Amino acid sequence: MRYTRHTLLKGFLAVAVTISIAATALSGQSEDLFEQGNRSYTTGNFVKAVQHYLDIAYQQGVSASLLYNLANSYSALGETGEAILTYEQALRINYHDRDIRTNLAGIRKQNGLYNEAQPLWQRLPYLLSPNQWMLVSGISMLFYSLCLLTRGIVSIFTYAVRKKDLYFHIIRYTSVVALLLVALSLPAAVYGFRNWDDAVVLVDSRLQISPFPEAASAGTIREGRIVRPVKRHNNYILVTDHSGRKGWLNQQHVGFIKELPGEVKETIQ
Repeated sequence: MRYTRHTLLKGFLAVAVTISIAATALSGQSEDLFEQGNRSYTTGNFVKAVQHYLDIAYQQGVSASLLYNLANSYSALGETGEAILTYEQALRINYHDRDIRTNLAGIRKQNGLYNEAQPLWQRLPYLLSPNQWMLVSGISMLFYSLCLLTRGIVSIFTYAVRKKDLYFHIIRYTSVVALLLVALSLPAAVYGFRNWDDAVVLVDSRLQISPFPEAASAGTIREGRIVRPVKRHNNYILVTDHSGRKGWLNQQHVGFIKELPGEVKETIQ
């Protein structure tokens, strides 16, 4: 029995050491690829930089900084659709990163893809990420519930009329503010999650009236535009663009923002 336990212990230690060595080697390899990608970008070899960054994504997963560098490389190559797609993916990870937002706005303006001036109510959902709006909504609802609970406690244990009225005024105003925050943040969160499945047009494309190669054109759509997928038929995806136009696009001409490099791609039914 003692021999068996000793053998098992040595086996566990050997496995742990092997895993540790493998993880260290893999991490070092990832750092080497990142440095090689940065060096390739600095020397103007943007194709090789893209390859290095994609290798990291497939081996180690992605980060906002990795996607940012990858998007910069695509932008330098003139691949506007891929660049905008990758900037958008980076924002899904770090929503308030100023560098990502600046470069994304720059490439859109450079290619005539900037959004027209929108009223405040349309810009409001983009001030925070959907998850952050949900957090604001949840905290506000919690405050509202605490206000109701506090009102009940005050009415039971506070006997001075003047003091009770003061407490009730404070609770009333606090609960109103909390409800207003819920009314503001919840629709913004829902609107943000509604955009979660959005995609980017990767090349200048022809919108078709039906999902067949010989179908008539319903117009053209520029590389880098955001579209909302509706449904799929064979190799075509029905999309809606920012102006409300609908049409079918070849699925190879569309990149989904939620499908990060290195992840298994989903399909739309």
